Amino acid sequence: MKNNKTNQNNVLIIAAIIFVIIAVIVFVIALSLFNSNGDTEKGNSVSSSDISPSSYSSSNPQSSSSSASSSQQSLPTESSSHTASSAPESSSQSRPQSSVQSSSSQSSSSVSTDLTLAQRVVENARQLIGTPFKDGGIDPEGFDSSGFIYYVMRESGFVSCPRDIVLQAAMGVMREYDELQEGDLVFFSNEIGGKPNFAGFYSGDGKMIGCLVTSSFEGVTEVNITNNYYKQHFVSGVGIS
Repeated sequence: MKNNKTNQNNVLIIAAIIFVIIAVIVFVIALSLFNSNGDTEKGNSVSSSDISPSSYSSSNPQSSSSSASSSQQSLPTESSSHTASSAPESSSQSRPQSSVQSSSSQSSSSVSTDLTLAQRVVENARQLIGTPFKDGGIDPEGFDSSGFIYYVMRESGFVSCPRDIVLQAAMGVMREYDELQEGDLVFFSNEIGGKPNFAGFYSGDGKMIGCLVTSSFEGVTEVNITNNYYKQHFVSGVGIS
């Protein structure tokens, strides 16, 4: 009798253990399925931050184009007869780079006010050496001959400086070749005895800073004007001090 009761208890214990094992297995399987479904749904969802904003934006190239066009139209232009002419190349000059040098991108107004007027004009001009030639240009992006005069004079305080090279040659005290002083404007003609076609600023020691076009370079440079070409094609000097 006692043995039968003991056997019955053992059966109940084994059944309880089996039940617990089955329950644990079922719980583990259910948990695994739940996590799997959650990951699938998460992978299929798309966050709003994943949508590229470029798909909603549109470019408008016409706006920048029209802006550049209006800016160019506001600049005064110069007829081809007033642009820089061919001048003899100087052996000491090298062709300036096509891009504006860092010094020429600085405003000429940064030149010290302690300098004399003539020195200030020359320094303003010297800061722009290396600026490329540009037909009709009047800013450090590019100049033609009279555009360079126009810009430097206005930056130096001569806000009434005309744009036309012929008018520029008549706006001050006339000086002969051997009377030139530092800061004076110097005008030359393509034809001996003709009207001025290109010009620059006399920087002293027989040199001129101007925007010139030659066979070896185009742009703002400093050249020696003591050779026969410049002497023969000299039109006039204009004193500003």
